[in-house]
Amino acid sequence: MSFQLGAFLPGYPIQPVIVRYPHVHFDQSWGNISLAKLMFRMFTQFHNFMEVEYLPVVSPLTNQKESAVHFAKRTSHALASGLNVIQTSHSYGDLMLLMKAIESKQEKPSSYMVEMAKVQSLFHISSLEAVDFLDKFLLMNPNPSGCVKFHDFLKVLRLKACTLSEEMFSFIDVEKSGTITFKQFLFGSAHVMKLPLFRQACELAFAECKTGGNDYILEHELENLIRPAIPDLNADEVHELFNLFDSDSDGEISKDDFNTCLRKNPLLIALFIPCLLQKGLPETCDRMLEEVV
Repeated sequence: MSFQLGAFLPGYPIQPVIVRYPHVHFDQSWGNISLAKLMFRMFTQFHNFMEVEYLPVVSPLTNQKESAVHFAKRTSHALASGLNVIQTSHSYGDLMLLMKAIESKQEKPSSYMVEMAKVQSLFHISSLEAVDFLDKFLLMNPNPSGCVKFHDFLKVLRLKACTLSEEMFSFIDVEKSGTITFKQFLFGSAHVMKLPLFRQACELAFAECKTGGNDYILEHELENLIRPAIPDLNADEVHELFNLFDSDSDGEISKDDFNTCLRKNPLLIALFIPCLLQKGLPETCDRMLEEVV
């Protein structure tokens, strides 16, 4: 797994230590098992073995300034070589995702681990943000293999089947299998949310929505802005989308409500793009919106 960087930031030599648990019937190195079950299984074995091996000390490079990230990777490589295992980009964030999947009784909880160290490096999102996306994904009723179908995707995002929603789903379904995994959903959502101009697009969409001179959006104002994206929305469908944005259920969407909803559902920024592009925006805004699209 990937290390946290705290031990490597001071730049002192690191003593790697390998701990092995040779076994025949039960691996007592813990993992996805309760403490009570772990102790019971250990007590019912005649012997529980443990081996400790001290590897050569890993020192920071003296002939060049070495980052904590590179220092951690070299130490991780030494441990992986000593254990004869591969290095991965899993981190503590993956354990958080795993535990969330276990709590929700998913049949293959390990399929919800995504190598969070790589995700954080690519998209600069935190483990807590990834867990929030997992909460959203689990609402989509994934099947035993951890895959979500199109209609369940639409239900949670309060969308209807149309060209735009099909394009949104296709954007995530990179394998074109007709279903999406959590990793695909996370990568697609994080990619949109972390585009340099995503936040500006949210600001622009909110500004265009509130036509009454107020600092909030009413339901008919939201309808007017998303109508070009999905022309045949009925009143109930508009109301469902409005409720998704109106997180405090006070009958109006504040700027905080609006931005929070789009951070949790970044794919929904696509609802506002057609209307904004129709308004004859300056060329710089056009480029900004096209990048988000």
